[in-house]
Amino acid sequence: MKLNKEKAFEVFFGTFELPEGIIIITPISKIYKEIQSQHHFIEKSKGWWQRTKTHINSTPVTILKIPQGYCIKDCLKTFDYKKIKKVIFLGFCGSLNQNIKIGEMVIPQTAIFKNLKAASRIRLRRKYRIKTVSSIILDPISLKKLLRNKINLLDMETYFLYSWGERYKVKVISILIVTDQPISLPFFLCKEKEVKLINNSISRLANRVGQYL
Repeated sequence: MKLNKEKAFEVFFGTFELPEGIIIITPISKIYKEIQSQHHFIEKSKGWWQRTKTHINSTPVTILKIPQGYCIKDCLKTFDYKKIKKVIFLGFCGSLNQNIKIGEMVIPQTAIFKNLKAASRIRLRRKYRIKTVSSIILDPISLKKLLRNKINLLDMETYFLYSWGERYKVKVISILIVTDQPISLPFFLCKEKEVKLINNSISRLANRVGQYL
């Protein structure tokens, strides 16, 4: 059966109106709320997930709040790629490189999935490689193996976005805040100091997001 994009989008976001132009996707509630607080919204809708329309630097932007992980694939399937100028993903990641600190904002150039399958839609001076994984907690042996394979970062969405962008020739970018260092300081051991760094970065990211439009 052919996918009815409008109906699927309505269930996900509470409206038949498919997004156009520039889209921001985030699975992080704090990021979604911070952007809303810094930019006056035009309208909202809600289905399973949430949607806001706003202007950033006078540019119309649709912001979509989705769950973490594989759900981004379902979200992207509802888009009419011919009407989309750019998709910006804002999320969290872990760092396998001790020189990439908690609270730092990073933009992966290359995203890796199973069997080191790669996707890339941007060219950057700092060539971070990210592995998109299906779970947050990985065993120490797997983490060290990824580090040996020159993987800098871990997340749950970027590969799917970059792969979609490659397929449909749409500009995409994943801007991530480092929330932990899984080998030395996993998320469940982070304390108030790390949480403060992350929250400060969320505010900065929401404030600077206009430069990536």
